Amino acid sequence: MLRKMTWCAAAVIMIALAINGCSSSSKMALQMQAGQTVSYESTTTMVKDYKFEQPTMKKVDENQTSTATMIRFDQKVAEVGADGMAIVDVVVKGIQCKVVSKNATRYDFDSADAAKQSDSMNNLIGQGYRISISSTGQVKVLDAAAIRAVAVTGEGQSLAKNLLSDENIVKRHQLPLPEGAKALSVKQSWTKVVPSPAGLLAPKTFEKVYTVAEVGKDKVVVNMAAKESLSKKAEGQSSSGTMGMFSKMFDSQDAYTGSLVFNPADGSVMVCEEKLVSTYTASEMPQNAPADALPDTLMMRLTNGVSLKKIQ
Repeated sequence: MLRKMTWCAAAVIMIALAINGCSSSSKMALQMQAGQTVSYESTTTMVKDYKFEQPTMKKVDENQTSTATMIRFDQKVAEVGADGMAIVDVVVKGIQCKVVSKNATRYDFDSADAAKQSDSMNNLIGQGYRISISSTGQVKVLDAAAIRAVAVTGEGQSLAKNLLSDENIVKRHQLPLPEGAKALSVKQSWTKVVPSPAGLLAPKTFEKVYTVAEVGKDKVVVNMAAKESLSKKAEGQSSSGTMGMFSKMFDSQDAYTGSLVFNPADGSVMVCEEKLVSTYTASEMPQNAPADALPDTLMMRLTNGVSLKKIQ
């Protein structure tokens, strides 16, 4: 009788583990194959909000400056080494760009818009570059000379140069997978220490923690949360921000989150999204203000968002 009860208890535990997925794990590593072609959409958004309130004078000065870019591209694997390092040819299939300066649209381009066909930014469509991608998502630019030589003039010139810099090509394709291609289960995590993006009043180092939230046969979901790291400094961290010592006048708050959806069935990333919202505020009571007056308040907010989505 005791033996039967023991077997029953063991069976119940095994069923519970299966239902909860506690025993499931997945190897988080890219599995690229020569000749494989995949289409992606990469989006980058930078938004700067400014608001200055003077309650005693009943004045509010508020504006927004932003740059948003989207690139659709085909990614074809030319060859894969024994170490899993892939040589990849990227061809640009579509571009959208919008630049707003203090609430006024300065540039608005969409390669799919027939009315924009005369814009020289269209010259980049069909052009490409070559990169290498490791099994853990690390990227290096191998050759981008041809696409950089394409003539883009007018308002799109600086945007095109920025989109095709080594730094931004790497950011577009690089993936935050764990080192060592580890097999991970629910609640397990890995970390990345990174510098803050350009635009902050003062540079910071962030420690990103990626935690596995779900493991399935064809989907692994990972959530990211990051905090400023005071004990670690990221490689390539800038030593000065846009306002230098004046940044100390502001109180700051950061919200840095993201998510990653990985397909273990074919070893590909389906979605990778991250967003940092940094808010800076400073308040000061105006001179000779009434006793019940509210202080003047200056708020500046930087929103930096990046995403990569598989579309085929």
